[in-house]
Amino acid sequence: MPPPAEISNRSELGHAMSTPDNPIVIDIQGDLLLHVHYNKDLTQYYRVSVSVLGKQSSYFSNLLDTTKFSEGIAVHSRLASLRKSHTDMASVPALELPTATISDIGVGPTRVHTGLCEGAFGLLLEILHGCLQWSIVKTKGYVRPTILALLAHYAEAFAAIPSVSREIHALSEKGYIRENARRTVDVKEDKSRQKLYAGLIFDLPDWVQTHSAALIIWGSKRWMKDEDDVGRAGSDEYPWDYLSGGVEGESSHVR
Repeated sequence: MPPPAEISNRSELGHAMSTPDNPIVIDIQGDLLLHVHYNKDLTQYYRVSVSVLGKQSSYFSNLLDTTKFSEGIAVHSRLASLRKSHTDMASVPALELPTATISDIGVGPTRVHTGLCEGAFGLLLEILHGCLQWSIVKTKGYVRPTILALLAHYAEAFAAIPSVSREIHALSEKGYIRENARRTVDVKEDKSRQKLYAGLIFDLPDWVQTHSAALIIWGSKRWMKDEDDVGRAGSDEYPWDYLSGGVEGESSHVR
């Protein structure tokens, strides 16, 4: 599926820095500037659609509700004013659009490049808007595990798992979600955890089976901690460092 001409090109390490008057255009008809803070050093502006985000994500539906939060009320008040003076949202300059802000969505300590978080969140927005750039989700013929795991984290955090999971399964059918052909089990623990985490979120049974087996076979340095700590993530950990739903504890006990 080729991307619309209006969608900015980018690598999986994210876009160039955007500004309120020159945002990253996810939807040319977008009626909202989404101001995203990844950390204190990186923020981005995305032009997105209020109605699309509300339909695809219960998080955004609540955030942008016309009655629940002051931010949503202000957004819809500004949109009502703009519709009186513009017949087409594409003609509205970005600086005149209402803004919603999301803060501190970087993931984990500095082991993962911030650009990877930005790349994964950008993919989330593209998927929700139905304009995923196929050319940038694959590296050497398949999606990088870190990108997929971060995308799984954002899909869960922003309550958009069903929408994103459908696209991931479509990618899988096209061969972009697969194991490295040279080995069945990735013995590097972080990569196995990323794949298992994504497999659990997106319901990829082959990945769940393969990489839960990897943890059982190779073990985990995290299991050296007190048994009561197994399955509990700290604030400086990644979502896949401690797997939820009892997976972590079950794997350690089987071993």
